Amino acid sequence: MKYEAIHRYRSEHRVVKMCKALGIRESGYYQWNKREEKRNARALKDFGLILRIEKVFNESKETYGARRIFKVFKKEETGLSAYKIRRLMRESGLYPVTSKKFTPYPEAKSDGRYSDNLVKQEFKVTEPDKVWAGDITYIKSTLGWVYLSVVIDLFNREVVGYSISKNPNTELAKRALGNALASRNKPVKLTFHSDRGVQYSSNGYHEFLSENDIISSMSKPGCPYDNSCVESFFATTKRECLNRRRYDTMEEIENDIFEYIQIFYNRKRIHSTLGYMSPVDYRRMKEGGISA
Repeated sequence: MKYEAIHRYRSEHRVVKMCKALGIRESGYYQWNKREEKRNARALKDFGLILRIEKVFNESKETYGARRIFKVFKKEETGLSAYKIRRLMRESGLYPVTSKKFTPYPEAKSDGRYSDNLVKQEFKVTEPDKVWAGDITYIKSTLGWVYLSVVIDLFNREVVGYSISKNPNTELAKRALGNALASRNKPVKLTFHSDRGVQYSSNGYHEFLSENDIISSMSKPGCPYDNSCVESFFATTKRECLNRRRYDTMEEIENDIFEYIQIFYNRKRIHSTLGYMSPVDYRRMKEGGISA
């Protein structure tokens, strides 16, 4: 463009002479130059915003979309809209990861120790360590299938215990619950909710519950929604962590799960159900008597 040519050579030639030679008005060039300065200032500001967005995006392990990043920035009162964050993410190629579902489990016979559904999809719990929920999922590796059992406190969606094994048996589920009990100093009047999997309906598991004075609750047959909080956690963990690399050793799996659960998920990852706070921050806020 003529204006750009004038701007490029303005240090070598007078603007008025270049405008006359190119047959344009001098005032037109200065109006263009003013608009260009505004565009450059906007671009520079957007670049700074993109760096901040990218930092939050990377800290979330590339899992936060525009909505969650907007919630992070909202706490800092930046004035950024979710629409602008979405636009800048799209222009910068920042897209959160996605996942797919598959369920490989070996066949096993159940002892048939089923319990009534005491939770009944009432997942909003007002006190910590009153209702826990658990389940088992799989992890693909070159070693074969590896299994993860977790225990989640429905009060703040915090993972209070977990265990990893090559065998999806009752001992795996018992270790996860045992680790949870040890980390929370054996809470009283506790209800544990699970599905009707063979691990949780076994004699050994129910004996373990009885030994620790824990009330058993189970989902209705064939109803995944009755334990949807744990199902949601597994879907998130696979999308944000487990499906994103190839595992060759148990040590790699153990390290990744520890980092994801203990460092990121419990302490940093914000949850919409918790008013966009992390599980640990939400628990500490409630312990301090502050409203969400």
